[in-house]
Amino acid sequence: MMGLLLISLMGLASPSALAEGLDTVSAQPVYYEKAPGGKTRFFYDEYYFLADKDCQFKAIERVAAYDFEKQVFVGEFADFNNWGRAILRGNYRNGKKDGPFKAYHPNGQLKWEVSYVQDTPQGMWKYYYPDGKPLLEVEYQENNMFIRNFWDQRGRQRVIDGNGRYDFAVEADGYNPYGYVRYLRRGKVVDGRPDGVWAITYLFADANKEPAGHEVYQKGRFVRGYEAYEDDEFFNAPKYGVLPVSFFPRAEAMIGKRCTIDEYSGFTNYLIEHLGEWFDGELDELPDPLTVEYTIFVRRNGEPGKIEAKTTFPQKRYADLLLMGLNWVGYWFPSYADGDYIDDNLTVTMDVFPDTAERKLRFYNITIEREKGI
Repeated sequence: MMGLLLISLMGLASPSALAEGLDTVSAQPVYYEKAPGGKTRFFYDEYYFLADKDCQFKAIERVAAYDFEKQVFVGEFADFNNWGRAILRGNYRNGKKDGPFKAYHPNGQLKWEVSYVQDTPQGMWKYYYPDGKPLLEVEYQENNMFIRNFWDQRGRQRVIDGNGRYDFAVEADGYNPYGYVRYLRRGKVVDGRPDGVWAITYLFADANKEPAGHEVYQKGRFVRGYEAYEDDEFFNAPKYGVLPVSFFPRAEAMIGKRCTIDEYSGFTNYLIEHLGEWFDGELDELPDPLTVEYTIFVRRNGEPGKIEAKTTFPQKRYADLLLMGLNWVGYWFPSYADGDYIDDNLTVTMDVFPDTAERKLRFYNITIEREKGI
């Protein structure tokens, strides 16, 4: 099974850590530092998770005023890529997005221009292709979104004044075990709203694509969905976006991660969700909180071999379930050393906590240590 890079929700920069100030000397990652004019420079990866300033995954620097007591951005800010080119400019008022926001393609062309009123999208949002030609116009009115105009990559207008055919590939936000990097949305737009059957197609890095299901709308109202990749599963709420993805609002959450491929890719977060779902409905009794540890042999192509428990549940049934859940994962990021991928032994450690209110198990603090490589 193929793996896909995902954003990892690894660790929240705690309020106390932020409030301690910028002069604290520690071995912890450097997520921010002082900037001229009383501002702060924050370091993010391309998905707006905090990244250590020296991490190879750092892709964005934000220069902004920040209220460390209230933990909110204040006033105008600018985001830059690693080459110093501005990629986003905007403004915060009372800790909320307010006024015009403009993003830029790497070549400097305007990517999109949008407007907020106290975090609420307002007015006409306009998107552009890297050559400056129009891509999409979406209007927000009283918390409703309308697709007004859409142009394909050849410049042909496919949606005119809210009516026509929409055909756009949306970037995947998050790890998935199937390996797609984008998903294509195709459907009819009537009076600015999705209507009828909207097809979903997975697009892979090798240019392959596969039908993945559909969603049904009636004058913009979601009716039902069908997911072919989930054992022919039907779903009752929208699962797939329609508009181009903008990750920048995530910057406000101050979520950071360690500089490892497992955390940058989001694989550890995927394990958290997968194992939690694996135990859903399987608990006869709630176990005590504990830390479990496993060793996994992973081949250079990411294929897992033998998995052994070093520390696990005292209840045999739960220990067997966890082993089954780990064996279900068909791809692990292989270790890298001396310019090539290698066979290696991985040690996976995770904390398990019983959620008494939901009668579920919560997995967290997953770490993956490699014996030979990185």
